[in-house]
Amino acid sequence: MSSYDPPEGLITPQEFRESMRLVRLQIAIPISILIALGTNLVCALALKPGLAGLNALNPTLVSPNSLMVGIYWTVLFILQIGFCLLLLLVRKTETKETLVHGIGIRFAIANWIQAAWAVAFTLQLFLVAEILILINVVNLLSIHLTLLKYPPTLARPVDTILIHAPTTLLLAILLQLDWIHNGFIALKWIIHDQGGKHFEAMSKHVWQAVIVVAAVNVVVAIYTGIRRQYLWTVASEYLLLTLLFAAPRSQPTLPSTALPKPTPLLVTIIICLVLHPLALVAGIAWQRTREREGRIRLEEEVQEAEEEERRAQLEAAAAARRH
Repeated sequence: MSSYDPPEGLITPQEFRESMRLVRLQIAIPISILIALGTNLVCALALKPGLAGLNALNPTLVSPNSLMVGIYWTVLFILQIGFCLLLLLVRKTETKETLVHGIGIRFAIANWIQAAWAVAFTLQLFLVAEILILINVVNLLSIHLTLLKYPPTLARPVDTILIHAPTTLLLAILLQLDWIHNGFIALKWIIHDQGGKHFEAMSKHVWQAVIVVAAVNVVVAIYTGIRRQYLWTVASEYLLLTLLFAAPRSQPTLPSTALPKPTPLLVTIIICLVLHPLALVAGIAWQRTREREGRIRLEEEVQEAEEEERRAQLEAAAAARRH
């Protein structure tokens, strides 16, 4: 029986449709997460070269720290498993509305696309993989915009952790890291060629990396500051650290061939690391200023109303004395 249980007695057609929509989500999303998790594990661990191996074989200026990215994805899939449990056990009406109207079947589509990306990347179809990431970014952005109607709240911390966190973390890594890194590989902006000879991309594509990293992070910082997106800000900081602590090797099997990060890119990453929390603090300060101005205006309106009421009472008393 669905957890979208109707009240006793007859149910309306609208209640029946809502119940069926939740049932479809309870089937589609857990299956999609299982497929995405299984596909990524097979492509990362069972195949050689796997996802990490291909990243090492195709080092770019925007290659992240593989260990830190692995930790990020582990946390993300743990949260998605929690999302599934919440989806199957949900009882609160507000949570049901968030799942049905805020998330919908699009989250299942996101996981199917993620599974398809892992296959395409492992098969070294990098252009196809890039297209899949961009499609998924658009899909997840639509989920994020819909969830603005159902914002995270301290009154429902479980919803914040198991609904908003996984969707935000998945959008953040695809938008701020994966499409950039995959795009550099697809465009062959790698640090060495397939023969192992050093390639001029270390200096040739520095400014492309700087422009893309800066542009994406500035846009995200402005948005997260205005909307006061705490989860997204934390994810942004972590993803920038994965770039900061990355050291691509010109020869994947030789640790001594790790290459220093170009100064312009290093400075850009550090500036972006500072920018995100500053934008969030500015957004919070702006909100509090608006609230303070609103309270001041309200107090002034109340004072004016009281003065008008006193004047009306005085005029009424004067008129009564004249009569």
